[in-house]
Amino acid sequence: MGQPIIDLESIDLTKDVISDEELRRCLPHSDEFQLLDGICHLDRENNIAVGYKDWGENPWWARGHIPGRPLMPGVLMIEGGAQIATFLVKQQNAWASEQLIGLAGIDDVRVRGQIVPPARVYFISSIQKISGRRLARMNAQVFCNGGMTMEMVVMGAMM
Repeated sequence: MGQPIIDLESIDLTKDVISDEELRRCLPHSDEFQLLDGICHLDRENNIAVGYKDWGENPWWARGHIPGRPLMPGVLMIEGGAQIATFLVKQQNAWASEQLIGLAGIDDVRVRGQIVPPARVYFISSIQKISGRRLARMNAQVFCNGGMTMEMVVMGAMM
């Protein structure tokens, strides 16, 4: 990949385009594992979604990852990428809307930067391929402070 799925400067990042109720219907994650606070862009024609997470000064993971120099763990960036990919699949495919989609794999993960709190983190996804009614392969990227911090290919399986 290497190139952004979408230029974040070309879209309005200031307002949510999906209600919180709809987002929670698609992603029932809660507490520490609610990694999307909102969806600020959904392009159904081009199969692209952009969501975000706002981390305050002292997020729960900062105490232990890395004391004195907190960095958002890569596994949380991967989980956020998987969540935006799941949201997009459920929005674009009626048959997936009520299904539980589990992480089936990740490929081509590249860490390209760090996320230090406080921060707004953007998670972006685009559909690469959907195989029948069971498996989805999605591109996912993570951005913070205008730069890409991670990119990956996420695979989800209908459960």
